Amino acid sequence: MKYPDDFIGKVIEGDSLSVMREMPDKCVDLVFTSPPYNLVREGSGGSTTKFPSMDNRKGDWYDDEMPEDEYQAWQTKVLTECVRVCRGSVFYNHKIRYAHARRGAVYNPWDWVSKFPIWCEITWDRCGAQGGNSGRYLLADEKIYQIGAPAHWDGAKGLTNIWRERPVIIPGHVCPFPVGLPSRAIATTTSEGMVILDPFMGSGQTAIAANNHNRKWVGIERNPKYCDIARNRIAAEQAQGKLF
Repeated sequence: MKYPDDFIGKVIEGDSLSVMREMPDKCVDLVFTSPPYNLVREGSGGSTTKFPSMDNRKGDWYDDEMPEDEYQAWQTKVLTECVRVCRGSVFYNHKIRYAHARRGAVYNPWDWVSKFPIWCEITWDRCGAQGGNSGRYLLADEKIYQIGAPAHWDGAKGLTNIWRERPVIIPGHVCPFPVGLPSRAIATTTSEGMVILDPFMGSGQTAIAANNHNRKWVGIERNPKYCDIARNRIAAEQAQGKLF
């Protein structure tokens, strides 16, 4: 593959590390992404819940279950590549995970994100609780870590480091983030024509946000089903934009 012709404006089906290693240094202006979270189940040092139906559904949703130490090593490599190819900020969405059987294990993304130069820590207020059955208060937030200084700064536009956005439902994808999250990052830390990368493109939300702000984009996604969902949604949004 050759950058930029084989990358810009495309959802590339492939492994994020392999594809990013084909990209030159400092060739994009912003990264916004949310990786698979790696369920805290048997393979990653946790265990199943007390609800078999939930375990079965989550088993169908995710194929990325791995031992937690391997997962964190993988995410460290991914972030290293993101920082290498990006001349601006890397926005990385993740959350605290608890072992389902109350074994006391807590996996905090800070354990590996702290290895990188944090510019800002943003709290995504999901406007409601999630999870349960853990003997803990219900989770209502996730983190977005801004790694590195922005390539462009257009002012905070009144934004604080708490971003309130309700989760969205997109058929076929288990956990899409709302398009408002990448939109906030793109609007404040890039200018028109800059390039946005999402190495875990999922349902295409980052690309849609980039198009809405007249930015270029690159998407990487290893799941063929998600590639189709993203491409179809991006095309539909572009057609809707032309209509109006």
